[in-house]
Amino acid sequence: MIHSTLTSKNQTTVPKAVVEALKLKPSDQLVYEIGSNGKVLLTAKTETFASVAASLPKKKKPNRVITLEDMDEAIKEMATKRYSRSVS
Repeated sequence: MIHSTLTSKNQTTVPKAVVEALKLKPSDQLVYEIGSNGKVLLTAKTETFASVAASLPKKKKPNRVITLEDMDEAIKEMATKRYSRSVS
């Protein structure tokens, strides 16, 4: 069994064996789940934005090339829609 001591500021040092078992790194978050029986389950929230982003499906490329003229037209359309909403 592994122990740690709670300080007067409710802080503790995570024992080395726990750090190694959970593969913790600095800035990882710890998640505490308190069961109805009073037991606490400690898990590590270690996913980074990059790892989450890498797991998402890749966005398909458009079938056609979008030209500057296409972009200008889309900007004009949105500006017209916004202007008509703000006037009414």
